[in-house]
Amino acid sequence: MLLAVAACSSIAPTAAPLPTVVLDGGESAPVPAGVGGGGVEASGTVVPAQEARLALVLGGIVGSLNVAVGDEVKTGEVLAELDNTAIQLDVERARRILRELRSEASIAAAAQAVALARQDLDKAQKKVNGLTYPRASDSLIQNTEGEIELAREEVARTSNEFRSVEGLAEDDPRRATALVAMTNAQMNLNKLIANINWYTGKPSDIDVAIVQANFEAATAALQEAEWYLAALEGEPIPEGATGSRLAELQAAEDDQAAAQAKLESTQLVSPISGTVVVVNILAGEYAPAGQILVVVSDTTRLRVETTDLSERDVPQIEIGQTATVEVKALNENLTGRVSAISPVADTLGGDVVYKVTIDLDTVPPELRAGMSVEVQFLTSE
Repeated sequence: MLLAVAACSSIAPTAAPLPTVVLDGGESAPVPAGVGGGGVEASGTVVPAQEARLALVLGGIVGSLNVAVGDEVKTGEVLAELDNTAIQLDVERARRILRELRSEASIAAAAQAVALARQDLDKAQKKVNGLTYPRASDSLIQNTEGEIELAREEVARTSNEFRSVEGLAEDDPRRATALVAMTNAQMNLNKLIANINWYTGKPSDIDVAIVQANFEAATAALQEAEWYLAALEGEPIPEGATGSRLAELQAAEDDQAAAQAKLESTQLVSPISGTVVVVNILAGEYAPAGQILVVVSDTTRLRVETTDLSERDVPQIEIGQTATVEVKALNENLTGRVSAISPVADTLGGDVVYKVTIDLDTVPPELRAGMSVEVQFLTSE
């Protein structure tokens, strides 16, 4: 979202405190090194349970710095922010476009489009159904067949009358009248034959293809209209939902998300609660991308990490193993248990060493991060 947490301690949270060792008289006492017989020794350091080393993913001029060394901060608190006026305008523009697309008027128009699409689909469905039904009733077909028979007789009669006067001059009224009568009779017969053919005929392949294509188009149009309306109303839609209006809405949502993400990338936000221990920038300075600007440590939860545990000794260490910790600065011995063993080695003066983490049973108020300790891992004899 925000920033790059350049380094956040990967150490697990501090275990719940366990009771200190108490003498019979009720007074607590240091646990002597070597209790339980024999053990492995190593030097170590007191470290915070969590530490976030924070950097920005974008470079730019620091517009505001909200913390100083020693300040207590909460998870999610904005510690610093780049000058991001132009980006804020982009965010507001994207929000405005999305707000218009999701307005009540847009939702009403989308609902109307769904209703019209359903109407079109109903019409297309009726045409599909019509492909399987007769085009005329049996009585109409029978009546038309009777009219055809009469029309044939009329054509025969008028044809005979025309042949009887065909030899007359073309401008003779008797010949002209007979020709018109014969022609009209033939035209009427042709019309009736065309009607009976349509009444009793079946649609062509082209007719079927057109009707089916219109039905499929109407079905798809209704589906896309319904998806768009559902998206506007915040209802779930399938991942593969399509439609030009839906694509426009999703593009607007993506634009807003991208603008918001860019805005958040200009903000240095603490991922943990803790104390600011380092500030490496001032307001008005240029902050390069990836440079550690602020370090936040959770100093309320402390633990111990070894610094020189030998590769020869690490096989004797296991998770949950008891350890005693001598804090030199406090002249005090504490107890704890192993909570992590590094799977990879470091080198120290040419020697191969492994880091082991110990969760303390109790944390004295005087204990501070950075104090040096001596650790003895207790092993059974």
